[in-house]
Amino acid sequence: MRISTSTIYESGGARISDLQVGLNKTQQQIAAGRRVLTPEDDPIASARALVISQSDSLNTQFATNRQSAKNNLSVSESVLSNVTDTMHNIKSLIVEAGNGTFSDAERGYVAQELQGNLDQLMGLANSTDGTGNYLFSGFATTVAPYTKKLGGATYNGDQGQRYLQVDTSRQIPLSGAGTAIFENIRTSPGQFNVQSNPSNVGAALATASINVPTSGNLTGNNYEVAFDNLGTSFTVTNKTTGAVVVPLTPYVSGATITFDGIDMQVTNAGGPPVVAPGPGDKFSVQPGNQNLFETLTDIITALNTPANTVAAKKDLNAALTQGNNNIDKSLNNVLTVRAQLGTSLKEIDDLDSEGDAKSVSYKQDLSALLDLDYAKAITELNQQQTTLQAAQQSFVKTSGLSLFDYIR
Repeated sequence: MRISTSTIYESGGARISDLQVGLNKTQQQIAAGRRVLTPEDDPIASARALVISQSDSLNTQFATNRQSAKNNLSVSESVLSNVTDTMHNIKSLIVEAGNGTFSDAERGYVAQELQGNLDQLMGLANSTDGTGNYLFSGFATTVAPYTKKLGGATYNGDQGQRYLQVDTSRQIPLSGAGTAIFENIRTSPGQFNVQSNPSNVGAALATASINVPTSGNLTGNNYEVAFDNLGTSFTVTNKTTGAVVVPLTPYVSGATITFDGIDMQVTNAGGPPVVAPGPGDKFSVQPGNQNLFETLTDIITALNTPANTVAAKKDLNAALTQGNNNIDKSLNNVLTVRAQLGTSLKEIDDLDSEGDAKSVSYKQDLSALLDLDYAKAITELNQQQTTLQAAQQSFVKTSGLSLFDYIR
């Protein structure tokens, strides 16, 4: 069999080139610490590694989300902790204000301190998360939740509840609407809380409901129905603004009195004999659902009102008692929300532990699929180097064979 010189060179060069490629690939694997450098090295392992890498990236993003949620919830819990402390201080001041020996001036000092607490609560309700987003505005994170108004505060946010995805199938609620925290104080099971004044001498009954056609006129303010010294006529005053909304009107048992979107009836009790309203009798009308700022404003107003008569002191005690009850209900709202925040923070900690375990598992799987066995790779590198050297030397010897070598 005759083998031409060109064939010897072609086959020898190709063999050396193949050995050089294999050596270079092994060197690249050792340098990168990876067994699979391109999908063609191991298509199955590459496909599996892609799925695992995507899962690991998603798990990393969930961890980032959990940290963001934890920061938000921690700030909210800290704010509500300060709200709780302030409300405990308010309750102490209400008890102090009920001291029967206090003068109007001394009650005024308590009212001033309560005003400071009200301002502090307003600031806490308008807290941000540190990045400029308001905590308690619902979806409207760029809008301050509350602004002061006569008689309390107005909520400017919406009812949205923001969530953050913290795991494949779990969303954590972040700080919600301020109405769920600082409002929703049910003062009555009905639409309005109607109370007889403790100093009333008659036994008439009073009820109130929304006048649907004029419901747009509702103010959310407090009102007082006051009978004259004969108990035969009455006036209705907006206690929040001081405006008389129903002038002196003759009393008719069961007749509907309509003002500011409210229908009210005062009805004689019993019979026979029938018990009508007495001289100077009063009935207070408050929304059946108040917020903390309205309650506190009502207490401050009551403390700033002179109480130099027995009837006035009864009015004051009634206002303080009702205000204290409302503060208790508001405090329960805040504590309920704090408990929910604590539960969410605990859940995030549990999800963090689970996420860390997943991350370790993903990295172990990737290592098993892609990482290099250094002992095996170095052994193979030494073998390839030896084979390449032998091939090179063999090619030199083979390419030197010629009949002319024997003629010399």
